[in-house]
Amino acid sequence: MGSRLPLFKIEAILHDYLRPYRCECLEQPSGLSVRLYDGQAEHEELTVLGVTHEQCRDAANLVRLAQELRIEMLVTRSEMPAEHATLSSVE
Repeated sequence: MGSRLPLFKIEAILHDYLRPYRCECLEQPSGLSVRLYDGQAEHEELTVLGVTHEQCRDAANLVRLAQELRIEMLVTRSEMPAEHATLSSVE
């Protein structure tokens, strides 16, 4: 298992690359969990479990992780109106 950057450094790098989103990192037995959320939109949140130490070993890997998280958050946001429309039509 490779070593990873300190948690404060991981959060700082992700924060820089994920603006305007906010993120929180928590240590888990299997790696890290990353919670990505929009501070102004109440129900927009993405939590990723099992981020490996390998993904956190250097800034280059964290930038790639941030890009993947941003894409997932955008995809999740674009799917939300469709879900609300479906629920509205069912009611």
